[in-house]
Amino acid sequence: MNTDPSNPYATPVSDPIPATNPIIGNELAPLGSRFIGALVDGLIMFAIAFPAGLAAGAAGLVNQSSAAESLGFTIGVSIVAFAAFLAINWKPLNASGQTIGKKVAKTRIVTMSGEKPPINDLLKRYAFYQLIAAIPLVGGIASLVNVCFVFRNDRRCLHDLVAKTQVIKATV
Repeated sequence: MNTDPSNPYATPVSDPIPATNPIIGNELAPLGSRFIGALVDGLIMFAIAFPAGLAAGAAGLVNQSSAAESLGFTIGVSIVAFAAFLAINWKPLNASGQTIGKKVAKTRIVTMSGEKPPINDLLKRYAFYQLIAAIPLVGGIASLVNVCFVFRNDRRCLHDLVAKTQVIKATV
């Protein structure tokens, strides 16, 4: 809303995004930090999934002649990628609510009350994110909508809402 009545073309002014969660006082992770954490985790997953896909293609395990086989391959790669993600990040997630990317970005996942979430909530969070991306045709759009939720005032993506978590700046 414009606060300068003498200039109807002035840039609109709005309330700034709160830097802290008013309920628990933890500082929400900045958008740049969330991006860096996701980028590092994504690069790690790419380093695992891409060679696995190439190996499957070279071994003749992939035949894209039918939609059912293509869907089966996509689901298979998603399961392998999720299992690899868990294998790499299980210990740090369980210990501190951080993936490797979140450690690099100095952020961590907490419950809405500021505590380390139980591993079941973390699994729910990442399974939702992985499953939504594997949906044929709409998975890319659904993933984009999921991530775009980070621009809301509470900076929580859909996967955060599903798991009742938020990402904050790590103090250590």
